[in-house]
Amino acid sequence: MDNVIAVLRHGLDILLIATAIFLLLRFFKGSRAMNVLYGLILIGVVIVLAKALELRAFSDLVNSLAQVFVLSIVIIFQPEIRRGLARLGVNPIFQKVFQADKEIIDAIVEASYEMASKRTGALIVVTRQSGLKGITDHGTRLNSEVTAELILSIFNPYSPLHDGAIVITENRIVAAGCVLPLSERDHPRELGTRHRAALGITEESDAVAIVVSEERGKVSMAYVGELVRDMTPEQLTRQLSTLMATMAEE
Repeated sequence: MDNVIAVLRHGLDILLIATAIFLLLRFFKGSRAMNVLYGLILIGVVIVLAKALELRAFSDLVNSLAQVFVLSIVIIFQPEIRRGLARLGVNPIFQKVFQADKEIIDAIVEASYEMASKRTGALIVVTRQSGLKGITDHGTRLNSEVTAELILSIFNPYSPLHDGAIVITENRIVAAGCVLPLSERDHPRELGTRHRAALGITEESDAVAIVVSEERGKVSMAYVGELVRDMTPEQLTRQLSTLMATMAEE
């Protein structure tokens, strides 16, 4: 019986380690930390082999270097670590996603494609579980109803707020002129600042970001750090309706 328990314990250890490595690789995929993560894994393999071969002096040296290396990684890649912790804090078991009214979604879609037809750039962020108070506090507070006319007015090229993003929370435009964090992952060169900002905010939170490209006159949507480009009005309406549906009961 003891042998069975020991085997199960070792099996669980291996499974947890494999899961942790898989999640790390998935999270850092495409980021500047990816090569460093491969280096950490290589160091770990070297340490295990050195201990298995009882190379004590070499093991001590590698252990010492690894501690310094890990500390440096924490400092250098603080943004990636912060994003990871923020994403871990978004748990649908404990939180509730509000359900956006159909009128709100229709207003966002109508305004987006009206601006696309006129080559007017725009960035619209709709929050889900995690709030963006730290970002909206540095924008211009509005707390207004969501209408296509208001969105078009905000992103009018002559408006002082057109360069930033608007943030919609619980069916209200909370703030406009908001500055979003830019994604630091590797993306196609043709993606401009708005697209990188949309990707950046969706990497740090579970928000949905709609981007209108003024260069191409196309509408795209970012979610969980992924960008769906050149969407039709029907596709955007369907995706927004699905993402903004209630995921947990009161």
